Amino acid sequence: MEARRIVGWNLRRLRVDQRLSIEELAGRAEVDASFVARIERGDANPSIDVIEKLAKALKVRLTALVEESGLGTKAPRPLRA
Repeated sequence: MEARRIVGWNLRRLRVDQRLSIEELAGRAEVDASFVARIERGDANPSIDVIEKLAKALKVRLTALVEESGLGTKAPRPLRA
């Protein structure tokens, strides 16, 4: 499985589970919101430093963003505006 896709999937799942918008997560992690969106889509290749910032902002272990569990399950529903 492609690592970017795994990170993106886990990032979106965790963000939606915590009911955070992309903008809220980006603000907490001090990362541009458009970059977070690109990571979630698997279009960006984040550095380990960015992955670490996102994990801290989500209050999860770094491994939660890189493990393969949950892939192939139904995508999280978008948050309501």
